[in-house]
Amino acid sequence: MFIPLPSAPGADRFKPRAVQFLILTNILVFAYQLYASYQGPSLAAAYGAIPHRITHSDSFLPPLPNLFHKTLVTSLFLHDAHILQGGFIHLVGNMLYLSAFGPNLERMLGGLKFLLLYLLCGVLATLFYVITHHNSPLPLIGASGAIAGVMGAHVVACPRAHIRCLLLIYIVSLPAGVVLVPWILIQLFNAYFSFQSAPIAWLAHVGGFGAGMFFIRKFQRTWLRPKQGAYRIRPYF
Repeated sequence: MFIPLPSAPGADRFKPRAVQFLILTNILVFAYQLYASYQGPSLAAAYGAIPHRITHSDSFLPPLPNLFHKTLVTSLFLHDAHILQGGFIHLVGNMLYLSAFGPNLERMLGGLKFLLLYLLCGVLATLFYVITHHNSPLPLIGASGAIAGVMGAHVVACPRAHIRCLLLIYIVSLPAGVVLVPWILIQLFNAYFSFQSAPIAWLAHVGGFGAGMFFIRKFQRTWLRPKQGAYRIRPYF
C-alpha cells in the first residue's frame, strides 16, 4: 500500500488555497474536539451524522434521510478525539490524501468549485452510508467520504498526473491511477465483507469515490470556469 505525500510545488508555484483551508479547518476542529472532550459530552454525539436521527425525524414517514440535516456537513470536519484509539492517525491519513490529490483538482476547477465539489461528495458519501445503515445509533464522523470524492474526481480528470508516495523507505512518483486502483479495491472488499460490523464506514468511502467520478465532468463544464488554459494539467512531481 502506497502512502501519498503532499504534492510538491509545480513550476508555476500554484498555491492550493482551498486545500490549505480545508486542512487547517480540520486540524483546528480536531484541536477543539480534544479541548471539548475534557469539558463535557463528545462533539461527535451532537454534530456527527447519526443515521437513525437523520432518517427518523418524523415517526409517521418511512426511513428516508433528511437532506437538510446539518450533521451531513458538520460531520465532515470531525474526527475521533480519542488519540490512543487512532483518532490522530485518522486525521493525519485524511489530510495526507487531501494534500496529495487535492491541488491538481483545485488548479483545474478553481478554489470555489473545488470546495463545492468536496462538500457535495462528502454529503453524498454520508447519505449513502445513512441509507444503508438507517437504524444505526452510532455517529458517523470524518472527512474520508469527501476526500474519497476528491480521489474519484482525480482518477477521472487526471489519472496520469503523478503523485508522490512513500513506499517502505523510498519516495516514488506514480500515476494517480496506479495509486487509486488498489485503494478503491480495498474499500470495495471491506465494504462487502464487513457490511454491518465494521468500525470504519467503508461504504461512505465507496459512495464518495463514485460521487467524485460522476460529478467532476459536470463541474468542469458548468459555471465559473477557470481562465482559458487552466484545464491543462501540470502534474506535481
